[in-house]
Amino acid sequence: MTLLIFVDESGDPLQLDEGPYILSSVAICEDELDTVDSSFSRFISHINNHYGIRVNEIHTKYLVKGNTPWRLPMQDRARIFQEIAELVSRLDIVLNIVAVIKSRPGVEISKKRARGIRKHALKLLVERLYMTRASENIALIIFDSKNLREDANIRQDIEKCIEEALANPTYRTYITFSYSHLEPAIQIADYVAYLTRYIVTKQYRWQSFDFEKAFLTIEPRIRRCPGQDTYEGCGLKIWEIG
Repeated sequence: MTLLIFVDESGDPLQLDEGPYILSSVAICEDELDTVDSSFSRFISHINNHYGIRVNEIHTKYLVKGNTPWRLPMQDRARIFQEIAELVSRLDIVLNIVAVIKSRPGVEISKKRARGIRKHALKLLVERLYMTRASENIALIIFDSKNLREDANIRQDIEKCIEEALANPTYRTYITFSYSHLEPAIQIADYVAYLTRYIVTKQYRWQSFDFEKAFLTIEPRIRRCPGQDTYEGCGLKIWEIG
């Protein structure tokens, strides 16, 4: 069996003044993937039938902001947002999250530095993936595909991160790319990353949306530190840069 690790991001290292940059991963044992996929597919079918809309996948930002196809009253969107958290909490998955925040606004970040920030954030994520307990000896990391050039950069960076990671490799690791509309687990990673943006900046509520409640709902899925009941620095790593 293979440990499948789906990764997505929220934010941009070039725009840390506008909000944090988040990397989120969802680890699933291969034999649990069908359960995750079918649970998410049933949930989307329920949304379409109940609200009379046509949604093929969940982009969390569009749901929160009410962009097409989420032309629903805010209270309905907030209810769906919380229902996603409850679905995530019931799945047999492990979450690892890296959040990059900027301590001092106004300092410009160059493109070269932005790539360095993302590369180090990937290294922090890889170290946490290697500390995720699993019986598998092979891990397949699946990134949400951007474009050929960006995918090549990510592959190059992640391979370097694997070499430089402080944690000892616990799997033979392979890297591939897919599309969010084909992978419900990437949609889950997107949800977790977007939600975490609000939590690490202490924006716990926005109008009808209760981000704190949603985060507390998914919290049990975040990887704990070995022998402890905390995930700070382990399943959730916050990196504050100047």
